[in-house]
Amino acid sequence: MRHFAIALMLCGILTGMAQTTVRLDLERTVELATDSSLTADRYRSVFHEARYTWLSWMAGRKLQLELNATPLNFEQLMTQRYISDTDNDEYRQQKRLLSSASLQAQQVMEPWGGSFYASTGLAYLGNYGDFTQHQFALTPVRVGYRQELLGYNPYRWNRQTEPMRLTVAQQQMNYSVEQTAAEAVKRFFLLAVTQEQLKMAQEQIQSCDTILAIGNRRFRIASISKAELDILTLQRSLAATALKSAQLSHQQAVRSLAVWLGMDEHTHIQLVIPTVLPHLNVAASDAIAHASRNNPNYLSMQLKELEARRDAEQLKRKKGLNASIDASIGLNQVAENFGHAFRSPLVQNQVMVSLTVPIVDHGKKRNAWLAAQSKAETAAHQREEQRRDTELDVMQTVAEVDQRQSMVGDAQRSLQIAEDAYTAMLQRFIRGQANVNDLSLAQQYWQTARVDQVKALQDFWNSYFHLRLLTLYDYLKREPIRH
Repeated sequence: MRHFAIALMLCGILTGMAQTTVRLDLERTVELATDSSLTADRYRSVFHEARYTWLSWMAGRKLQLELNATPLNFEQLMTQRYISDTDNDEYRQQKRLLSSASLQAQQVMEPWGGSFYASTGLAYLGNYGDFTQHQFALTPVRVGYRQELLGYNPYRWNRQTEPMRLTVAQQQMNYSVEQTAAEAVKRFFLLAVTQEQLKMAQEQIQSCDTILAIGNRRFRIASISKAELDILTLQRSLAATALKSAQLSHQQAVRSLAVWLGMDEHTHIQLVIPTVLPHLNVAASDAIAHASRNNPNYLSMQLKELEARRDAEQLKRKKGLNASIDASIGLNQVAENFGHAFRSPLVQNQVMVSLTVPIVDHGKKRNAWLAAQSKAETAAHQREEQRRDTELDVMQTVAEVDQRQSMVGDAQRSLQIAEDAYTAMLQRFIRGQANVNDLSLAQQYWQTARVDQVKALQDFWNSYFHLRLLTLYDYLKREPIRH
């Protein structure tokens, strides 16, 4: 019974250590890379940060209500006092109790660049010691407005930059996740090439065993020479070495793709290589239009230029006279009794105008403004350069996709020809109508054609996903890419 339990335990351990086999096609690989990979999750976290920043800005445009309170502030100290009876200053102990609360509301006025505010508050002051006094200070209502009189309105600029910033973050997330998809395609076909090479190496071993057996029979009847038999033996040895190398390359490619997709590194992946291409007919003008709408490089450079022009205008307004105004009107009253503080409130008015006039700054503000202007001009040039470079990249990639699509067809036809030629040459060799060199050459052509066919598929899909990356548009589903 004990041996049986140990056997069950060992079986469980071996089962847990067994590799998990996963079959992946190209579409499923891209889905896993964009949905569950750590890299894609990191890009989404960056977007959420920008989204919450935008939500904070949107909330700041609405009415803000805030309660400020100091429930208890007790002080016991020695304070200096003038005593009229003795005409001297003396230190006396003083105890003081303070308590206050106020409710404030503020609303930003975006068209004007200022803000309205209103408040109400109540405060209590109690003095204890040689002199005892209680006072209640009430401000039933106070309404005011404050604004900088510079002609520069930051709220108007924020209405342009903040929504654009969120859009850029959305597009950048789509772009970054699509980069993850493009990288997954590269790793997919890297594994596909090694998978095909491993398959060929395994077939090569079997073929070499069969051909070597045939060669031994033909050598015994003097149909081939000893040198030709040695070549077949050497080919069998080289095939065994090539198989070990192919197995190592395949294991490394499997581990690379598995880790990239968030799988266990010991997962065994078997690829389903796409051999049938979709029919694509992409016009360069349509691709450029998609890129101008979806590529974050366009909008991010536009945002950069807008921010530079904003900074230039702010410095232009501040290089001369600076002024601000803060005006308010309200009611207030002070009484020793809480109830009396609500009686006959007095009018409280306040108007404050502040001025700052630069007299001598040796061109500090003017030069700062000129630097900001130059920065805005530079941003405009960079935006135009980015537009030109992206459009050129899109046009070249569209042409490359068309060429790669044609090259896949050529590679498939070449593979069929090479396979037929090898099959025919093998039959001729078996019948004694072809020598070893002819068979080896036909086999090399066939194997090269097989690898070239997979690489042609690799080049096509890499080009297609690069076009998707530049335009953030899915040409198979005919819709923008949103992750």
